[in-house]
Amino acid sequence: MNASPPADAVDVGALARCAALDLSPERRAAVQAVLSAWIPAANELSRKMSDAAYSALMPVTAFAHAHELPEDAA
Repeated sequence: MNASPPADAVDVGALARCAALDLSPERRAAVQAVLSAWIPAANELSRKMSDAAYSALMPVTAFAHAHELPEDAA
């Protein structure tokens, strides 16, 4: 798997258009800064978790609907 390049203004602009968001240049810059940090980190985590050594790991957090829990746990 190849590492993705950091998010740039074009990426943020495309995402904003897809989401029908009219971002100001200041907001676009803020989103770019966040994505530039998150995307490489998310890709690295994905590569790590795809390794066979981690195939048996399960999430720590279990999500359940309140109606599926006993009354005293809800």
